[in-house]
This record gives sequence, structure tokens and C-alpha cells, in this order.
Amino acid sequence: MSDADTAMAQALSTAQGTKAKNVKKPGKLSPARVQQFQQTQARMQVSSPTLADVLRLTPNDDQIGNMIPVFGLESVDPDELTGLGSNMLRDQHDALRPVLVSLIRGEENTTALRMHLDRLVDGLVRSAYGSANFYESRRMIAKDARDQWANENRDADRMGIDGGENRVDGLRRIAAENGMKAYALACIASGACSAYAELIGEDWKPYQGKQSNRTLTQEAAALADDALGI
Repeated sequence: MSDADTAMAQALSTAQGTKAKNVKKPGKLSPARVQQFQQTQARMQVSSPTLADVLRLTPNDDQIGNMIPVFGLESVDPDELTGLGSNMLRDQHDALRPVLVSLIRGEENTTALRMHLDRLVDGLVRSAYGSANFYESRRMIAKDARDQWANENRDADRMGIDGGENRVDGLRRIAAENGMKAYALACIASGACSAYAELIGEDWKPYQGKQSNRTLTQEAAALADDALGI
């Protein structure tokens, strides 16, 4: 490399270094984004999601109504999907009742049937919750991409190559598509929960195992006390 080339390379390197100090790096996450990531992690650790957890993260009817024309999404019939979830539970109930319900001293024991329906609803709610979580993470990624480039010199929201979508528009579309998926599964889960309440006579609740805050040492000491009767 000649002296001139060396000088030009050093000047370019210096200029780029100065520019890097004055411009926010695209890869750097804002404190708000870090907090959102932590909230997402906390949601993923929910061991027994409820229908309320699902609906809190899923787009509502009005939001879905706005997404469909804006992003050209295929519309769904919420009543049909809700009915699908309801019928799924009712069909299982009617078909398995003669098998799972037994007579004990002349009285019906519906424990086995109820446990089966519990598990069915639990699976549908968990599926909807997983989809809702994924939608929320895509939504926040799209939001962060928009906010991260909030300056007049940004390129992320300019027209893409050959008139295609730019980066932010692409992320928005991904979020919207996953929002529709979450909405559809939430409708099915809602229908199943409603049917469960009618068939069983009370609202469905996820199974909650007994929680113990005692340490392993405390557990061992408690067992020793029990053994000694003290």
C-alpha cells in the first residue's frame, strides 16, 4: 500500500470512529427494551397459565379488525372458532361419559371425566398462551426496531429494494400475522373454557400443585421431627 493509500485509510478509520461515537449503534438495546425482555422471560416462566393470561396478551376484536385490512390478512370467524373449542369439549364429554363415570353406592363419580376435561382445556389454554407470548415478543421487536431508529437519518423505514418492504414494515407484518394466530387459538380456548363451565358447573382453573417455601434442610428437619414425634 502506498503512503497516500495509508493516509486515506487512516483518515477514513478516524472519521468512522468519530461518527460511531456520535451515532447510536443499532445493536444496542434501550433500557425499555431490556425491561420488556425481562417481562417476556417472566411470562414464559408461568407454569400454569389461565385464560385471563392468554387474553391479556392476545389482540382483541377491535385490534384484529384493524390488522386485517392494513396487512391484508385472511380473516377468521371468531364465533366459528369459539364453537370449535366448545364442541371439542362437549363431544369428548358425551362420548366418554358412559366410560369414565362410575357408580359408587348408587351415586355417580365423575372424577375421571372431570380430570380428562381439565387436561383437554389445559392443553388448549397452554397452546394459546404460547402463541400469545410469541406474538407479544414479535410485537415488541417491531416496536423496538421503529423506536431504535427514531432519527431523521434512519434507513430502516425507507422503501426496500425494488419497492419491497423495508425492515420495520417486515417486522410489523410478522407481528400482525402472529397476532392473528394467537387470536384464533384464544377463541378456541375461550370456547373450551365456556363449555367446561357449563358441563362441570364451575369455571376451569389450571392445576396448582402444593407450593412449599421451605428449604431442603427445613424439609429434612420437619421429617426428623415427625419421626421423633416432637
